[in-house]
Amino acid sequence: MNEPIKYIKKVEIKNLWGRYDLEWNLDPSVNVLSGINGSGKSTILNAIFWGICLKDAILENIGTKVKGVTVIFNNTEKLSKQSLIEERNVELRDFDLALLKNIKIDFLNTFDSEISVYAAPNEKVKTVLDKEIFELQRQYLDYQLTIGKRVFELLAKKESSENIIKIQSTHERFLDIIDLLFEFSGKYIDRNSNELIFLSGKDRLTPYQLSSGEKQIIVILLTVLVQDNKPAILFMDEPEISLHIDWQRKLIQYIKELNPNVQIILATHSPGIILEGWADKVFEVSDLITLDRQAIPEDAK
Repeated sequence: MNEPIKYIKKVEIKNLWGRYDLEWNLDPSVNVLSGINGSGKSTILNAIFWGICLKDAILENIGTKVKGVTVIFNNTEKLSKQSLIEERNVELRDFDLALLKNIKIDFLNTFDSEISVYAAPNEKVKTVLDKEIFELQRQYLDYQLTIGKRVFELLAKKESSENIIKIQSTHERFLDIIDLLFEFSGKYIDRNSNELIFLSGKDRLTPYQLSSGEKQIIVILLTVLVQDNKPAILFMDEPEISLHIDWQRKLIQYIKELNPNVQIILATHSPGIILEGWADKVFEVSDLITLDRQAIPEDAK
């Protein structure tokens, strides 16, 4: 029986913008894609996600920007966008079922903007980040129920208190991290509430009342928390937007604390993201190029 899918091992992209072929051998844990403006960082991330999930509608027709994407996983399972298009009815169904069973894939684009009232689930949701938070709140409640059931099962078996504390430790660490990050602004999480509610003096604040940067960090860390320490792949496009430099420095560390089993694949302009010991996880777009169709042959110079 094949080993389950845990992370992406290699990506091959053909004909990026009709010009470049690329190969990227990824780290199982952290991958930071860097390059100058217009080098294709966001397009590469979108192309990989598109190749796995085939969500063309939300990726601005990324399929028109690349000719083909091949994703190779840790267990040598290979997914080719072109082959799935040709045999969609057979391969896509079987592969997706296996993929969803073994691993969770999240793509976070934390650029915030207003949304139509018709797209909002309620009157409090006014922006893209608000909608992300609304959906994550429900997942957060499910996560707490799951943790509660595990604790109840251990109590029924008369397990040691150490084992119970271990099950609850990731959730407690999430709460501690948020309180630490929000300490300067005087906000902290109401730990008597099952939903995320913040206390600031005498005020009770919903996440929708937070600043863009605060909403952004909530979306990122809550997404990782509800992965529940299971193998996952997290794509992030410029997560530093609206984040203070101190938050940028700690971002990868906090993500890995909440889920050591997540593979991070992110694109960034900010050196702050890698300042806490992640410089060896940086990949330059120019170093991934294996073919440039506009390059002048050496014998033609």
